[in-house]
Amino acid sequence: MPDALAGCSMADMANLEQLEQAWQVLETTYTEPVIPVTYINSTAAVKAFVGNHDGVIVTSSNAETILKRVFDKHQRVLFLPDQHLGRNTAYQLGIPLEQMAVWHPKLNRLEAEGDLQNLKVILWQGRCCVHQQYTVEQIATLRSQISDLKVIVHPECPIEVVQASDSYGSTKKIIDEVAASPEGTKWAIGTDNNLVNRMIQTFPNHDIRSINASAFSCITMNRIRLAHLLWTLEEIEQGSTIQQITVDEATQISSLKALDRMLAK
Repeated sequence: MPDALAGCSMADMANLEQLEQAWQVLETTYTEPVIPVTYINSTAAVKAFVGNHDGVIVTSSNAETILKRVFDKHQRVLFLPDQHLGRNTAYQLGIPLEQMAVWHPKLNRLEAEGDLQNLKVILWQGRCCVHQQYTVEQIATLRSQISDLKVIVHPECPIEVVQASDSYGSTKKIIDEVAASPEGTKWAIGTDNNLVNRMIQTFPNHDIRSINASAFSCITMNRIRLAHLLWTLEEIEQGSTIQQITVDEATQISSLKALDRMLAK
């Protein structure tokens, strides 16, 4: 690990102990199976739990495809750790917000009104700190100032921000959609500002800006820098494995079950 302090604050919002406690409650609440679906931004232990409970891993690129596949066979899912990706994806599949509810891991309870049996999507109370910084008000202000503005955001943004945008998608989709647009197209982008700034450099013939130029970028992810990577490679070349990450075999096997389900055709 080039920097021991690197990580993902979203992944840290769901640990195995919390998930096991939630599962006990869900098993007593529902007679039919609840299928756990975890975002790739999760710990190996969480992935292993998901793999052992007939669940699957998703990315922001394939979440809609995989979730649809799950709902073709099952009635209900637990989506973790990012509630916004889960909510946006399920809503896109036609599931109304009334059939979604949030699980609070610290309180170990479900926040829901009405009949719990009507719920189809249980969303873990987790989120990306970076994508929480974009708001409907910011988008409205930019649209009032800039004519013909196109807005695209990441699905880790809150649903009201996604709905206020022209389109949304994974990092790859954001890059591809901007790249395919005519030169001179005006874009406001809602994702990590390091990416937005790189896109400004990559597409100089487009008019690109961040929805929130003062938003902080991902502090933990951006700890992995070229100097750290070079140091790690040099240490490996000299036979030293500093800050090596290992995963026990049982966790590997169980995690791969969830990964293989994602990759299955």
